[in-house]
Amino acid sequence: MEKRPVVHVSLDLQKIFLTPPNTRKEQITCLVLMLMLFVLFFAPICFSALHPVKAVLLASAPTLSLSWGWLVLMRALFRKGDFSK
Repeated sequence: MEKRPVVHVSLDLQKIFLTPPNTRKEQITCLVLMLMLFVLFFAPICFSALHPVKAVLLASAPTLSLSWGWLVLMRALFRKGDFSK
């Protein structure tokens, strides 16, 4: 069995982090993940004494950061060719 040579690729981190979801698969993944995480974070605080606007803002902050982080991780793992220098 032959060994393949190891190729090191340098990734353009700015492009990975700042490019919006541009494929249909990325857009659907991001939307579904955001909906699931919002429900997960909003459920415990929806019946509390917080104002509804404040509850929505409190639930959306971690939702946006986690879904964007997941998208960046998936890009770095599976789409290296699109985001290499």
